[in-house]
Formats: sequence, C-alpha cells, structure tokens
Amino acid sequence: MSELERLKKEVQRLIEENVRLEEANSKLNERLIELYILYQLTRQLSLSLNINELFERTMTLIQEMLHLNEYSIMLLNEETGMLEIRASKGVKDEVITRCQARPGEGLSGKVAALSEPVLVADLTMVKEHIYYPNSGYEKGSYLGVPLLAKDGRVLGVINFHNPEPASFNQRDLKLFEAVAEQISISLDNALTFQLTKELTNRDELTKLYNRRYFFDRMEREVERAKRYNRKLALLMIDIDHFKNYNDSYGHLQGDEVLRQLASTLEKNLRKVDIVARYGGEEFLVLLPETDKHSGQRVAEKLRKAVEKHDFHHRIPALGPVKVTVTVGVSSFPQDTQDSFELLDLADKAMYFGKAQGRNRVCAEIPAGK
Repeated sequence: MSELERLKKEVQRLIEENVRLEEANSKLNERLIELYILYQLTRQLSLSLNINELFERTMTLIQEMLHLNEYSIMLLNEETGMLEIRASKGVKDEVITRCQARPGEGLSGKVAALSEPVLVADLTMVKEHIYYPNSGYEKGSYLGVPLLAKDGRVLGVINFHNPEPASFNQRDLKLFEAVAEQISISLDNALTFQLTKELTNRDELTKLYNRRYFFDRMEREVERAKRYNRKLALLMIDIDHFKNYNDSYGHLQGDEVLRQLASTLEKNLRKVDIVARYGGEEFLVLLPETDKHSGQRVAEKLRKAVEKHDFHHRIPALGPVKVTVTVGVSSFPQDTQDSFELLDLADKAMYFGKAQGRNRVCAEIPAGK
C-alpha cells in the first residue's frame, strides 16, 4: 500500500469517526435536554398541591420546554365517568366547553381505556376523532398519553396535536410518557390533598358541609355581597318532631332519615348554593344572588320536596315513613348586613314557624317575638 492510499484511508477513518462522535454528541445533547425538562417539571410541579396552580405550571412548562402550541389535559370525572378538558393551549373555546368523552370514545377515550399512549401520524387515515366528530381537529398528527395514579387508576389524558402530519415520532412518545409520569405524580398528590381537605369540611354522617366550613363561607359571601352590592338569603331548616321519631324507630333509623334528607336538599338546590348540617336535625342553606322573596320560594320548594319524599327504613318490612320540616328565612341586606344576625333571624323565624304548627316556611317575625 502506498503512502497516499494509507493517508486516504486514515482520512476516511477520521471522517467516519467524526460523524460517529457528532451523532453520539447529538444524542447526548438530546438526552441532556430531556433530563433537564424532566428535572424542571419535577421541581416546578412539586411546588403546588393546588390543582389549578398545577395546571397553570404544567401548561407553561409544556409550552416553554416542548415548544408545542396545541395540547390539552383532560381529567376523568369520577361522578359522570366522562373525560373533561381542565386545561388547554390552542384549543377552541367551543371544544373546551362542549367536549366530554367516555373512556373508549375517540382517541382521547382510547388512551384512557387502554391506559397506554396512542400515536397517529395522519389523522385523515383514521376514523377516530380527538375530542368529538367535526370538532376541527381532523387533520395533522396526534399523540395522546395517559395520566395514571400510583395504583394504576386513570386520572386523565394529555392530548398533543399538530396540524402537520408525521409531527411526532417514537422518541417524542418516550419523552412525553416521561413528562406525563411526572405530571401524574404531582396530580395524584394534589387530588389526594384536595380530597383530604374536602373530607375535613364535610359532616361525617350526611356528607354535607359541616358548620365550621359553612360559617367560613357565609362570612366570605356576606363580605362579597357588601362589596358588590349583591343579595343573599339564608335558610334554617329543622326536622319536625325528630325526637319522637328517634324514640319510635331508634337512632340508626334517625341517621338514615338525616342522610336521605341531606340528599333531598342537595338535589333541589343549585350548584352555587351551600348546604350544611348545622347540628342534630338542623340544616343551613346559603343562597347567593338571591333576594328574600326568591329565598322563600326556594324554601317552599325544599319543604314540599321533603314532604313528598318517602323515607325508607333500614328494615324494608317497616315500609316508608313521612317527614316534614320547618324553614326559617332571612336575607341580606333586607333584614340585616351582619352575618351573625342573619343566622339569628333565620333561627328565630324557624322557631316561630314551629310555634305556628310546623311544616311551613316562615320569613317574617311579628314585633316582640
């Protein structure tokens, strides 16, 4: 071999070695970037146990680090069994409001049902939709990753969409899986914290709010009503002859009546209304944005609902029984602008109603009573 040929081979070897080193360096840089992204996610998301704050941080981090413009986080609503969009970037308002998907429905539902990622290079080649049919996301590429709790339960789904086909590859899938895992850990912790906090605000028997939480909310609602010149009504509800009922049927059946009554009240109120067990057989309802006349109408609706309800015994053979309630009504600012007096007036109105024969709504107290 001549010296020239040997030099040519050496140069070729060096070129190939340089290419190999550049590829290795590129892969190393990619891996360092991925590790940095995961580090920042872990550090930032661990700072909050508030779900709304967690979503805000997540949205910001995904945009800044993954450089994506269309994505959404859907959570599984345990009450309805539906996936609902809770945070998003670049998703139409109409889709955010309208979208609800059962596990197994569409691509997002498929991710939830399988508990596995789904990668679609070209949406025009599949029948499934991301959110719902004709939602405007029928073209481009899609990558969906599940959010899983520590015990394997599906918490939700992250949907990534790009209007261009073949925008996501297997490397993206692995990275987004790792991202979703970090988000899942923080989300699971936040949901557990929220549930624990919620339980401390609930009455153990009826699952309604307890009096401590109710008084805190009432103070805030009264301050809000003062600031924005709004109205609100307060209802004090007491079960008629409940002591006699307990004496006749026992305290276990009395507890069952309290549970069924609580459920009846909740079913006949708005989501914005706040209902609590005050103590014993007494309940409180706070009605924001409600004047006294409207408060009386709501009170009468609740009274009739309770009167019509068949309260079933724990022992079916005993058959259902009927229960009635007396309701006192007070209002802000018509009656008072003080939260303590608002409660006192509703209480007095309720007792006046009992003195008049029970099973009625009372909103006015004669002078001197």
